[in-house]
Amino acid sequence: MTAVGPITVRISEPRAGSEGQPGVSGIYRNKASAEALPETYNGCATLYELFNKAVEEHGDNRCLGWRPIAEDGTAGPYEFITYKETQERAGQLAAALSKAGFKPKNKFGIYSANNVEWMLAIRACDVISGTIVPIYDSLGESAVEYIVNHSEMCMALVDTPNLAKFAKAADKIKQHVKTVIYIGQGDDAALKTCSDAGMKVTSFTDFLESGKSAAVTPVPPKPDDICCIMYTSGTTGVPKGVMATHKNYVAGVAGARNLLEQAGIGFSDQDCILSFLPLAHSFDRIIEELALCVGAHVGYWRGNVKLLMDDVAALRPTLFVAVPRILERVEDGVRGKLKKAGPLANLMFNAAYNYKLFLLKRGLPFGVAGALVDQTVFGKVKQALGGRVRFIVSGGAPLAPHVEDFCNVCMAPLLQGYGLTETTAASFVMLPTPKMSYTVGPPLAATEFRLESVPELKYEATDSPPKGEICIRGPMVFAGYYKDPEKTKGEFDAEGFFHTGDIGTIDSQGCLKIVDRKKNIFKLAQGEYIAVEFLEQQYSSSELVEQIWVYGSSLESSLVAVVVPKKAFTDQHPDLASPDAKKAMLQELQSVQKGKRLKGFEAIRGVHLTNEPFSIENDLMTPSMKLKRPQLQQRFQKEIDALYKELRAAPAR
Repeated sequence: MTAVGPITVRISEPRAGSEGQPGVSGIYRNKASAEALPETYNGCATLYELFNKAVEEHGDNRCLGWRPIAEDGTAGPYEFITYKETQERAGQLAAALSKAGFKPKNKFGIYSANNVEWMLAIRACDVISGTIVPIYDSLGESAVEYIVNHSEMCMALVDTPNLAKFAKAADKIKQHVKTVIYIGQGDDAALKTCSDAGMKVTSFTDFLESGKSAAVTPVPPKPDDICCIMYTSGTTGVPKGVMATHKNYVAGVAGARNLLEQAGIGFSDQDCILSFLPLAHSFDRIIEELALCVGAHVGYWRGNVKLLMDDVAALRPTLFVAVPRILERVEDGVRGKLKKAGPLANLMFNAAYNYKLFLLKRGLPFGVAGALVDQTVFGKVKQALGGRVRFIVSGGAPLAPHVEDFCNVCMAPLLQGYGLTETTAASFVMLPTPKMSYTVGPPLAATEFRLESVPELKYEATDSPPKGEICIRGPMVFAGYYKDPEKTKGEFDAEGFFHTGDIGTIDSQGCLKIVDRKKNIFKLAQGEYIAVEFLEQQYSSSELVEQIWVYGSSLESSLVAVVVPKKAFTDQHPDLASPDAKKAMLQELQSVQKGKRLKGFEAIRGVHLTNEPFSIENDLMTPSMKLKRPQLQQRFQKEIDALYKELRAAPAR
């Protein structure tokens, strides 16, 4: 592995607060953007130009891949089309779209798990300046109705598993959607419902074929044209349509490439990624655009999380991109197998684990720290990801330190990133060096940012080190919320910085560390402010806690929590409603509190246990795996009230 070179961050002078205006830090920029923030990459200013350039340079390389499914349901090895073939099919699809009445700037909806057809639709819309509008495949019919009508999409690409949900909204969206193109075998009943509503329905194969006999004149997009309206689910209210331009994505790609080159990290046409995180999110979209611009190949999963690791083994990616929840499950799986393997296996594993972690924390490179143990002890763990992974990239949500350590020790060097849909998911990336552990790294070359004081939480941007709300500016920041100029205006300050709502601090290397969430704070009765996401992360480090939601009322002086325990706990306490189970979990949480040196008012005093995980399906989590706090409170209000009643009746501590 190439050594990581030094990364320096330039900073202007901090600005002190004045009456009526909070203090702000200086403006931080990566040294690669000392002259100007990059808006082009490899001479290209749009995604259309970027992909055409990749075809010129890597035309015969593998590009997009899938696993063919036999009649008995078994999946074969990955098959690929080349960059040239991808370009040809995208042109053919663009011709079919034009023939069907699609015009430049029209909206094209996609309601599907990731697949080759998804990316072909992106490339086809680029040819004729269309705008992609993803519909989250994890959201229900109300979101379908809202997103379709709000965006006014005229056509939609829908995979077979989502056809029924799409069809339920047919009568409410028929004034906009005139054509439905389905992927796979189709669903006769759902297709009939769409057809009865006046929509033309056709299979993707037939629709693509219709483009063979049609000509299309490319209408190349301009850098400021909207390539995608990505609706963020949010934790409350209706989704917001984030308008991302071609310039946003190209700047994100350019910023990431510059940072990797600065650090001496190779990412080239020899690399390969597995696409399974939703393309409806900017995190996966920017990763795939980055891969395609260098001639790497992308293999798409089968859309079934139970078969994910089988797809990983079949593709053998060199870069594994995941959200924390996936990495947590990998760690849980490994540790679960170790417990069954017996005391000796546990002893050997833990000794090797602690040995390598110690060396990493002393600053030794990954290859040197793992020289004696990587193959002998951690070889099987590495094979779980196919055996070729050089780096793991985590994003979308905060990663617990113990999971970061596990990835670095047992699998591959980890790069944690930070960004929002509004910043094209490309703002900061932690490089694979122990010096950047537990941060989200330095800013990309396209990012400039500063911190703004949050006095009510005692975060001061003019302190040393500075702490405050992260405010970002640069060419990868979105064009605004679709049809909502007032909301857009409210998220930016007078100097053009987008206010993220996240609170961070800067370490001595210029790396950003997320420490809090401005909007997820509350005050207890005694006046203490609670940084709830921080506490949830700390308590989640317990080996007995699968998920936790921490709650506090301004009318109460203590915190309570709803916990989904891990199997190790439920095996010992099958009756989660029993006093013994609650007592055992409270003791565990108190142990974590002491071990993490949390303050007394940050202790959990009451707990409700449940077997039902917080999930997208039960509307307790967003598609980006963030807790929906208002929904959780509504769901567990009765239990919360009972906990506080019990605490008030208990003798004073």
